[in-house]
Amino acid sequence: MYKYVSYIWLTVAVLFVQIFLLDNISVALWLRPMIFPLVVLLLPMEWRTVWVLLSALGVGCVMDLALGGAGLYTASLLPVAVTRRSVMYVTTRRSVEAGDHAELLSKLSLTQLMLYIGAAMALHHILFFVLETLSFKAPFLLLAVIVASTIVSMLLAWPIARLFLAKVVVK
Repeated sequence: MYKYVSYIWLTVAVLFVQIFLLDNISVALWLRPMIFPLVVLLLPMEWRTVWVLLSALGVGCVMDLALGGAGLYTASLLPVAVTRRSVMYVTTRRSVEAGDHAELLSKLSLTQLMLYIGAAMALHHILFFVLETLSFKAPFLLLAVIVASTIVSMLLAWPIARLFLAKVVVK
């Protein structure tokens, strides 16, 4: 049995930090850390894709409304929600079977979990910044923004993911 209240608190906390803290810090013009995809990535892997998509749609709409994204946050988050099982398989070589009800994320090693979250965050950042610019006039700047933002996002998201999986999901 999943602890749905824990997932709701995770969503509220991550969105609060993203909207009120990370989007108001301007360290550099080319650095935009985004940890909100973590909400979708930490959902139980056993959930049907339709529920994950609805959750991603809700998170994306909240981000778009709060930050004036005009659909950009939703458009970059929905493909991550659709492909998260594939990203899980590619990075960890573990698949989710139809009858599997084990909490797969809590059973991953630290390296596997980091690879899964890192690859999914990189996919999100690539989609987000390519859709935001819609231009390849400065490909090296675009690549630098993607790489720097992904690294900082991973550094911020890693402790949140570890804490959530260690303290909430396992208990």
